[in-house]
Amino acid sequence: MEHLQHVKIVIQLMVIVLQCRGNLSAVFPGSLADTTKKLSVLVGADVTLSCLFDKTSGPVEWSALTIEWNMVDKHAEKSIVYTFEDGRGHVSRGGSEVDELRLLGRDASLQLRNVTVGDEGLYTCRIITPVVYTETTSLEVLARPSVSLPEKAAVTEGEEKTVQCDITGFYPEKVAVTWHIRNGSHTVHAGGSQLSRICTEMATHNPDGTYSIRSGITLHSSAVKGGEICIICQVEHQTYSRPYNRSVILTVQAPSQLLYSAATLIAVTSVISLLVVASVIGGALLLYRYFFKAPPSVSEISQPSIIFAQVPTDLKCTIRGAGQRELEVKWFRLRGVADSVVQSESASLLLTEDLSKQACLQSDGRHHTSVLTVCLSVTEDQTKYQCVVLCRGKSFSRETTVQVKVEPSFLQISSIPQIPKVERLLLVLCCRVENFYPQDVDLEWSRNDREQVCTVSHFGPFSDHNRLYSVWSKIELVMAREDESAVYTCRVYHSSFSAPGYKDVLYHINTQGTPPNVMFIDCEPLCPLLNEECTLHLCIKDFCPKEVSVTWTKDGQDVSSGVFNTPPSLNINGLYSMYSFLKFTPNKDGVGSELRCLVVHSAQKEPEE
Repeated sequence: MEHLQHVKIVIQLMVIVLQCRGNLSAVFPGSLADTTKKLSVLVGADVTLSCLFDKTSGPVEWSALTIEWNMVDKHAEKSIVYTFEDGRGHVSRGGSEVDELRLLGRDASLQLRNVTVGDEGLYTCRIITPVVYTETTSLEVLARPSVSLPEKAAVTEGEEKTVQCDITGFYPEKVAVTWHIRNGSHTVHAGGSQLSRICTEMATHNPDGTYSIRSGITLHSSAVKGGEICIICQVEHQTYSRPYNRSVILTVQAPSQLLYSAATLIAVTSVISLLVVASVIGGALLLYRYFFKAPPSVSEISQPSIIFAQVPTDLKCTIRGAGQRELEVKWFRLRGVADSVVQSESASLLLTEDLSKQACLQSDGRHHTSVLTVCLSVTEDQTKYQCVVLCRGKSFSRETTVQVKVEPSFLQISSIPQIPKVERLLLVLCCRVENFYPQDVDLEWSRNDREQVCTVSHFGPFSDHNRLYSVWSKIELVMAREDESAVYTCRVYHSSFSAPGYKDVLYHINTQGTPPNVMFIDCEPLCPLLNEECTLHLCIKDFCPKEVSVTWTKDGQDVSSGVFNTPPSLNINGLYSMYSFLKFTPNKDGVGSELRCLVVHSAQKEPEE
């Protein structure tokens, strides 16, 4: 119980840290985006991530040099990209390279060739010479969309025509598609009228990590003024400096007519005429039997393999063997149907919610797909949806049940004490998995990816007011010599994870401590003005243990007024980071003053200023 109380105290401190830091944290928990280099690169290009270390500490000794490049992706999963130890480089990500000749000039920059979407993340270069240097770069990967429209299109007079715009291979997912109609020199926004309809699908995830989307505009021939109009598909994406346009000319054509000439009719013999008439009648009978007698084919309702809460999701039902004008498709949400053992038909109707207006019908002439987009919460887990197709006086019904998932928002291992001592103290490792749904979860511990840990204590799952669950898992061990530099893994299994269905949380045992990486002092505003308040702030990152001393001085005199230090916060890599602030108002007497910040930590060889 005493160890559990220690864990709770650590957690409460982390909550206070998060509240104090406000917007200082970036995407990765505990990381400090203000001091992280940011790079953007297009898919397929090459990129170099800079990592330069101290050139004043003498020549490089290969035997004492250790380099590690690791990456934390957008799912907070850490992986090794490249390592250099014992005088040799080891490549984990194909196409990555550190030029060993440049290492002689203390340049450990990493080259990534043929960048993919999966390369996006936070890269950390860690160098031990034996002095420890670290440098962090945030790599943003972009993929420019490919936009395609048909070269030309025509609509038959009195009918409708659907023009499709395919946008493929883009990243990130956010994209905006709008339609415009240009008639002469006059251009207007399309949609919102009885003569035109727009249906844009949800973006689909491609195997290479990029996204694709399809948008269609359906126009009636009466909307085409003057015999032809120009239809513009406009795409806005982060990779475009301005909206990208593709256009197609839509023309109106007269209904097809069979033209008969007197000379042709005279030339055709009566035998051929009889054969033609018989063929036409036979074909008409076959078509009549197929379209008006054979029922249409209605598929089951399809849905994604994982449906996440608060994420737009498409439910689809496909109809074949019928014309689009013959179809009427309705969608219903069936609330509470599974909760009652016996219900009358009239009672079940009271539990039905009509969602038909939210659906759209997509057609390629032979296949018609009705799409209902829903955005679900965990309270709608196990909800039934019904698609009813009405065709030629008949009704066809399909049902499906949705299972809503929430992926854990927090996965982390903490330790008590932070820096264990060999054969002296009991080391407690606690893995926290928070804010997931449903509650079924499995946790397994292992040491160095091989030895399974058997003595494990689990606490939870516990639910909160949002019906999300959290669980803790704890192991206890007495540190032995062989545990130094060991890696303990907590493998978390949950149905919200994509294949292989689990995520690993790693903890590297550290018995020596890690000195802080002290960045440059920044000023806000960049150019301070007289008699206007400004703020100096210093980022202190990746240190352990969390005890650290920060002192500000002005012209050699200690400054205490206006100083604020954020409590050290635990990063996802098991190390701590913090900020130190100094607020003051410059005046004429202070022009030319020198301000310094001194950082003292137990793992340093000497204080850093």
